[in-house]
Amino acid sequence: MTIEKRTEHELPSSNQHPAVMPSQNAWIMDEKTRNTLLKKYQTQVASGASTVCATLAVTPLENVKTRMQTHNFKNIFQCMRYIWRTEGHRGYVAGALPPLASVTVVRVVNFTSYSWAKVRISDMIQHITGVSPLAEYNKPGSTPSVTGILTFATAGALAGLLSSPIACPFELAKNVVQTSVLVSNRAQAAPDAARNPDLRRKPRLGTIEAIQQIIKRHGVRGLYTGFRLHVLRDTVGSGLYFSLYEIVKQVAAKELGENKSPFGAPMIAGAICSTVPWFCTYPLDTRKTRAQSVLLGKSKEIGEASIAVAKASMYKGISIILIRTGLNNMILLSMFEFIKAKINELPE
Repeated sequence: MTIEKRTEHELPSSNQHPAVMPSQNAWIMDEKTRNTLLKKYQTQVASGASTVCATLAVTPLENVKTRMQTHNFKNIFQCMRYIWRTEGHRGYVAGALPPLASVTVVRVVNFTSYSWAKVRISDMIQHITGVSPLAEYNKPGSTPSVTGILTFATAGALAGLLSSPIACPFELAKNVVQTSVLVSNRAQAAPDAARNPDLRRKPRLGTIEAIQQIIKRHGVRGLYTGFRLHVLRDTVGSGLYFSLYEIVKQVAAKELGENKSPFGAPMIAGAICSTVPWFCTYPLDTRKTRAQSVLLGKSKEIGEASIAVAKASMYKGISIILIRTGLNNMILLSMFEFIKAKINELPE
């Protein structure tokens, strides 16, 4: 019988323990941890998920609105027919990626900033007056108060201001992509151009390509073309948006009584708060869109574009924006409240 010799590395050591295989569930989050994180970041989760759904639902309407602002179409139907005849179905979904990515980020920043600001402002008012606007607001059957409206409007304006630097470059890229076919040759805007089948095959700028060309031609500052108009629009618009939402939701909740469905008061409030502010901010949005959409046109074409829209109403396309934003925010805010409610129901 032969005794097999073992090397030093093969000899078992009294200090060694059997190898422990890593658990296959090491990267799977347990229910308690998941629920804790969801509750901690419920505003971010709810706003992000609801924004994706709402943005995808209204992308075609957003494309029509942008073209109405940048070209003198007689009405919505002429614009829609022109898009179909010259660009086909791709014309209705052009620039879908920038809104889906950027609007989600911007909306999360917007809602997070608003949630933080309204608590801080409410605390300041409580310190001065001894009454918390948020505590009064959350009482069942309460009615809007002056301090509550001031809290929501100020917090909303601050949220719009903080999100503007992030939103402006992405919105600019979206506008350039959506109008690239129109701006590339302004002569195609003639009524007879819609009969030209070659326009459907005309190359369209991609989002990354548009950003690269803007930077190449105008520098990084080009991405912030129309920034002042953007800041003013979002500051005023966001202040009106959130204050109207909270007021209408409060009144609707009181009238609906015990109905706690997120598809009740939030949906009504979403439709109203999204449409009314546009009457105040739409001229700012139109001027901003026109300034941004012609960034990559030739010098002669930029001049022609400016002349073509100079006589057009600053409210051109507002009918489509009211439909778009009403639908968008009914989906957005009802889903936002629904997701938050479901997260709050999760066990600790």
